[in-house]
Amino acid sequence: MSIYYVDGQFVPSDQAVIPVEDLAVLRGYGICDILRTYKGTPYFLDEHLDRLVSSGSKTGIELPWTKEELKDIVLTTLAKNDTTREVNIRIIITAGSSTDFFTPQGSPRLIVMVTPLPALPESWYSQGIAVITHHQERSLPGAKVISYMSAAMALKEAQKQKAQEALYITQENDALEGTTSNLFAFFQDTLVTPSDKVLKGITRKIILSMAQGRFKVEERALPLDQLLQADEVFISATNKGIVPVVRIDQTVIGDGNPGSRTRRLMAMLEDHATEFMDSLS
Repeated sequence: MSIYYVDGQFVPSDQAVIPVEDLAVLRGYGICDILRTYKGTPYFLDEHLDRLVSSGSKTGIELPWTKEELKDIVLTTLAKNDTTREVNIRIIITAGSSTDFFTPQGSPRLIVMVTPLPALPESWYSQGIAVITHHQERSLPGAKVISYMSAAMALKEAQKQKAQEALYITQENDALEGTTSNLFAFFQDTLVTPSDKVLKGITRKIILSMAQGRFKVEERALPLDQLLQADEVFISATNKGIVPVVRIDQTVIGDGNPGSRTRRLMAMLEDHATEFMDSLS
C-alpha cells in the first residue's frame, strides 16, 4: 500500500483524508503538479516545483512552504514508498478550509501521493493514437489547477469515439492543447506548437530545447484547419512522453502512421531520459 503525505502526516493511502469543508472539496479550488521517476529518482523535480509555486501565485493560494521545504517533503514521501518500479508523484495544494465555504483563509493543505506509473499501450507509440476536438479553453491557462471536470467530460466523449485524447479548440477555431497534454505539429521541417492560452508542460520545454537547431521552431497560434493539413502531429506529457497522433476527428494525418520527424524526437527524448538515469549511477 502506498504512503501519502497529507497535511503534515504520513499515512497509508486508505487513511488519507481531508475535511469536507476544504475548498478543494467544496469548490474545486486548488493547484497540483505531477511528475514521474526514473530509477526511483524524480525527473525534473525542481522545474515541477517552480511551476507549482507559479500556479499558487496565479490562483491566489499563498504557499507557507518554501520550495526547499516542498522538495524535502516530496523526497521524504517518496522514500517511504516502494520505488522498485517507476512511480508517479502527485503534489496537490488545496485552498484549505473556509468558514464561509468560499473564501480562502490562508491555511492551504499539502498532499503528496506516490502511485505506480501505469504502463501505456505500446501501440500508442508504434501506431499512433486518435484524438477528437472539443471547444473548450482553460480559465487560467498558466496554472495547473485541480478542477478537471471539463477535461474528464471531454475524455469520456473521446472514449465514446474510440479516441485516446481530446484537443481543446477556441471559439476562433484555434487548436490549443489536449486535456492533459501539449500539442505539436510538423509542417515539413517546421515544428509548430501553440504558445498562448495553454499550460506549458515540462516535457514541452524539453522538446522545444531538443528541436532547436534541428528543425525550425514556431510558437504561435495553430488554426484547426491548418492543423488538419499537418504532415505530422503529436502530443506530449510527463507521464506519456511523446505520442504520435494519426487521426483528428475523422481526418487522417499524413499517411496515417507516426512520422519520421516525430519518431526522431521520440528517440531523442528517450536518450534524454537514459542520460538522466546514467547520471544516477
